[in-house]
Amino acid sequence: MQIAVFDAGFPGVNTAPAFAALYQEQRLASTFNFVDKNTAVYQRNSHGTQCLSTMAGNQPGVYIGTAPKATYHLCITEDASSEHPVEEANWLLAAEYADSAGVDIISSSLGYNTFDYPSIDYTYADLNGRTALSSRAATVAARVGMLVVNSAGNEGASSWRYVTAPADADSILSVGAVDSLLVRASFSSRGPTADGRIKPNLAAMGFQTAIVAPDGSVNRGNGTSYSCPVLAGMVAGFWQANPRLTAQQVISFLQRSGSRATAPNDEVGYGIPNFVSAYNLANPGTPLAASAAAARQELFIYPNPIKETELYLQLAVGFQAVPLRVRIYDARGRWCPSSR
Repeated sequence: MQIAVFDAGFPGVNTAPAFAALYQEQRLASTFNFVDKNTAVYQRNSHGTQCLSTMAGNQPGVYIGTAPKATYHLCITEDASSEHPVEEANWLLAAEYADSAGVDIISSSLGYNTFDYPSIDYTYADLNGRTALSSRAATVAARVGMLVVNSAGNEGASSWRYVTAPADADSILSVGAVDSLLVRASFSSRGPTADGRIKPNLAAMGFQTAIVAPDGSVNRGNGTSYSCPVLAGMVAGFWQANPRLTAQQVISFLQRSGSRATAPNDEVGYGIPNFVSAYNLANPGTPLAASAAAARQELFIYPNPIKETELYLQLAVGFQAVPLRVRIYDARGRWCPSSR
């Protein structure tokens, strides 16, 4: 599977250990900087590095993304120091470039609604999928067979509130953000589009998402910028497992597997997709074995060793709907009272 990442820069991707496998396995297919008109992408803003890590990162025992074996194309389309319509033109050019390179999936953690010159700002009425240049470009990219995954935007708690372009585009996956408890993040942009379509389409973890910085350190960050590539990686795995599907069929099955598939809303769309459910919908005659879901019956505590004060308890399904009291002991057998 080939994934093109549109962003503002990728410093550290050529040096951080989490990305080493990209070069060792020759899975970094191409780079292009549409802002500076050259192939230099290991510069500018670190936003792209962090977004890429959620898919491509692969450092055993430290970090793994959602599509660690995919092939990547890195495209700088965004100038983080300003906001002008030329960046939407860059998005269009990058989409044409991706199509010519045989890309399957575009992951774009970008959004446009206001510019440095307020007179050209978009209004909500413009968010109809047919007005913004980036939205029209995303729609064309979808129509030629690529699957476009775009962040919904981080305007949910602002006066704008709604998704930004190109998340309003038709036939693409616009992604909202939830936390680890599957609750929508307050900043995640909402729908519907100006013409009444459901947006975002789906949601993934975008609150306290684990990301890799240019120096190789693993941190956490917030934003639909991260839920977008997290989901794009899942899309790659699902499409690879079902290669006969078209991009639009992939979108359909993932939406049908969503946690709100029967009652989509304007906050998380069809909800959080489920790989096993989507696969079984696409392959009713040869569903995944029950053992594929059996791993969810196990109990995990991680990370081990603990990083600073961060500790997670993943409960088996049987424990998830009952009241529990948990006590945590250190290596010397001492009980931590705050763990009750």
